[in-house]
Amino acid sequence: MTTRLIVAIVSLACVSICALVATVANSEIVEKVNSRLTKEEQFAPVGWYWSKFQRLHREYQRLFPDGRLLFKFWVAMVLMFAGLIVCSWGIGLFAK
Repeated sequence: MTTRLIVAIVSLACVSICALVATVANSEIVEKVNSRLTKEEQFAPVGWYWSKFQRLHREYQRLFPDGRLLFKFWVAMVLMFAGLIVCSWGIGLFAK
């Protein structure tokens, strides 16, 4: 097994962990925001699209200005995509 393949496997495991952390953080954001909104304004936990996602994050910033969950979410997302790039390099996707 080559070093590049080992790096790819490890980075893929890190990608999975970061994706799980981001998903849990987003679920916590939904729960916190929904606890402060009326029944009509609450976010459904399924059926996500970009504008709903942005609206949720704006509401979280408005309701919890000192909240750290958005930071946790975005750090996990950045690390996930960085891990995907490293994994792609490890399996030779960028090879000549």
